[in-house]
Amino acid sequence: MLVIAIVIYIAWPWLAILIGIQLESNPPRPEITYGEFPFRLEYEINGQRMVIEDTLICEYDGIGADEGRGKYRKWNQRLASGHERVTLLKVDETKEIYYSPGSANYYMDDLEHGREYQHGYPDALIIEKDGRFTSNRLIRADQLLTEYNIKLIRWDASQPITNNFPEE
Repeated sequence: MLVIAIVIYIAWPWLAILIGIQLESNPPRPEITYGEFPFRLEYEINGQRMVIEDTLICEYDGIGADEGRGKYRKWNQRLASGHERVTLLKVDETKEIYYSPGSANYYMDDLEHGREYQHGYPDALIIEKDGRFTSNRLIRADQLLTEYNIKLIRWDASQPITNNFPEE
């Protein structure tokens, strides 16, 4: 009996959150559910000028839910090239430097109220794999230049759309 009481005591807050989220109404469906956003990134690596041109494709993917946000609109994003990331340099099998073109929420005009999106330019990101663990972190422009001899020169991206989310 004591074990059941302990389980209920521990599980009750999470169960209450789950029930609350499920009772919450769904956010409205966006009027525009698909968008393509071409971009161009110019950078220099070891003195050699490089250009990456691609298109970020964003698609509405229904409703998601979690304990931090409740119910929210989900978006998928992918690159038209089929690449997983905008890779600047694959250092080795465990480390890769890349640039993030931005989030689908930003391009599809679905940022949370009061939030603004700032592109990372001229900084980049680094992904490191250590066995079972993978971490992503920001790498500042000065560190990018001194450690990897990479300098981001120009970032040209499409503007986000203006979307509407009418109540049904």
